[in-house]
Amino acid sequence: MPTKDNINHILNTQSKYCYPDSEVLINYQGITDQKTLDIVERRISALMLLDLQTKKVPKAFELFRADYLLKIHNYVFNHLYPFAGQIREENITKGNTPFCRPEFIASYLRMTIDKMKDDTKKMKTKEDIVQFLAYYYSELNIIHPFREGNGRILREYLRQVVGFISLNNSLNYELDFSNIDDADKKNLLNGSIVSAMTGDLEYLKLFFDSTLKEKVINQSFKR
Repeated sequence: MPTKDNINHILNTQSKYCYPDSEVLINYQGITDQKTLDIVERRISALMLLDLQTKKVPKAFELFRADYLLKIHNYVFNHLYPFAGQIREENITKGNTPFCRPEFIASYLRMTIDKMKDDTKKMKTKEDIVQFLAYYYSELNIIHPFREGNGRILREYLRQVVGFISLNNSLNYELDFSNIDDADKKNLLNGSIVSAMTGDLEYLKLFFDSTLKEKVINQSFKR
């Protein structure tokens, strides 16, 4: 079990992904100001994530592979970060919560996604899907496979998984993150922290219950 001293040591170690004597991630734009990088990153990732929403839901043999998650990360961040699409190679923490050690990420990610594939077959109701999403978001979040962008990539991945579930289980749901309000953001933040520390999924279930919507079916009418 990591001690507070271990965590502080990790936090105080210079990241290989950052510019020397800095916490700013090395990027292709050569941006060394964190606020500027945040703005550029948000804009680029938002455009790339929006583009992904126009694409068809992948088949099971592609979707339920660990390298598909890496493929999404590469698609979203390859214009900005050299580590796009790569599993992180250093320990990271958030607050006092340490994430999965790098040497275990690949195997844990593979096992988690394999189990996820099996569990998709059991989805019959909205409540089933909400529980599924809360559980797997928590599991994938604690693995935290990337140096940056984990939350956005996990939400996009689960959006695609919900599309797969709906297509293959005769359901009609989608994950819609377009109208997230302050309460949703709070539930996601609290859920990420609490589930990592205690395994309690209630905040995450509130978040996914709010963002999992029935699809609006467009109907054309003949005159």
